[in-house]
Amino acid sequence: MKNLILSTLLLSVPLLATENLAITNAPENISLTIYGSNLAMISEKRSAMIDNPGSVKLMYPGVPSLIDTSSVIAIFSQPVRLFSQNYSYDVISYSSLLKYHTGRVVRYTDDEESTERKEGTLLSTNPILIREKDEGAIHTPYKVFFPSIPKEMAIKPSLFWNIKTDTKELDIDLKYLTKGLSWKSDYTIDLLDDNRLNLNSWVTITNNSGATYHDADITVLAGDVNMPKKQEIHRVYAKSRMAAVAEDGGNIQNEAFSGYHIYKIPFRETIKDKEKKQISFIGKKAIAYEKYAFNKESFYFSNFGERKLRFSQIVEFKNSEENHLGIPLPKGTVRVYKEDQDKVSRFVGASTIRDIPKDETVKLTIGKYFDIVGKEKIVDFRQTKRERHISYEITVNNHSQKDEVIKLYKSVPTNQGKLTITDTCSKQCSKEQLNAFEARYTIALKPDEAYKMTISYDMKMY
Repeated sequence: MKNLILSTLLLSVPLLATENLAITNAPENISLTIYGSNLAMISEKRSAMIDNPGSVKLMYPGVPSLIDTSSVIAIFSQPVRLFSQNYSYDVISYSSLLKYHTGRVVRYTDDEESTERKEGTLLSTNPILIREKDEGAIHTPYKVFFPSIPKEMAIKPSLFWNIKTDTKELDIDLKYLTKGLSWKSDYTIDLLDDNRLNLNSWVTITNNSGATYHDADITVLAGDVNMPKKQEIHRVYAKSRMAAVAEDGGNIQNEAFSGYHIYKIPFRETIKDKEKKQISFIGKKAIAYEKYAFNKESFYFSNFGERKLRFSQIVEFKNSEENHLGIPLPKGTVRVYKEDQDKVSRFVGASTIRDIPKDETVKLTIGKYFDIVGKEKIVDFRQTKRERHISYEITVNNHSQKDEVIKLYKSVPTNQGKLTITDTCSKQCSKEQLNAFEARYTIALKPDEAYKMTISYDMKMY
């Protein structure tokens, strides 16, 4: 197919020349509040010079292509009557100009060597077909030249307001919601030894909203914000509203806000469209932690014979000031590293966390143990219409070359009768009875040590 090129003639065509048009300048004092659910609130200020007060089409260019127009709040500094708001997202491109000019007269050249610009009617865009002037032949041109830029098309996604005002200088404070902006927390943990760790994290912001935000004040919000299916219609106020934003130095500051937590970036940043930006968030050292093997198997009154037990690797620590932390931790991914005997750092697993308030426990499941194994088997099983008895033997083996702590969580998912539980947990085994049906056993094992215990359940049905 012949090469089709958009003519530089476009550069000489005035945009919207026939309108009483006023265009706002570049935004200032941009403020972003970014939520974790592909949503952000944008606040910015602009001004416009109006040469001919009266009925004016006010153009607000450069808004995100994913803006929620029903969320727009515009505050004008002077009395303004607003009649309508339009959102133009069919921005100028070769394909959009072809589509617009279908059925209209355009200019074209026939081949690469031709300098004569002929006139014809654009019949279709795929493939591009031209009918020569005066009902001539139909063919595919080499170049297409457009006579003008349509006034209803914008270079960037834009808001258009039809307003009436007597002022020549107008300040606008605009707030709106947009999709396409999101953030998440990414954490890294370095296990220094068997009881201390360092925690670092990034705030990762992803911008696919269709706009760039220059020198913006950024706040991220942790928590689940409800979004109804229908938003309120836009509101416009003819009065000024000013808000001072205080910047704080140091690390990202957090504060409780309306049932959520907000984290303020202490410096301004530019976030470009199609960009992923990472900002340092937390850096805490010497946090005490516990690492142990954990197994939680479902138990039922049935003669299952024998089964193997596998153990998860758990890293657990308290999110408290006493433990050199005490910061509300937003949900995210945690990646864990540890040095080997040659002082080479190795990745040892990852986990996700929910939103963790301060003074709560962080529990990470980072993988499965290779050298810690176990099994349980039924050693006694009896059942009648009114009574059930089951005893099973648990064996845990530590084949590693270091001391290990093993925790077993046992529960009976029934409350249909009177339950009596007995066990042989003793010596290096301790038991915590969580409630009438749940217990946690903690077993300390030396290298290459095994431990065996029996748990019996007697149920008398009501």
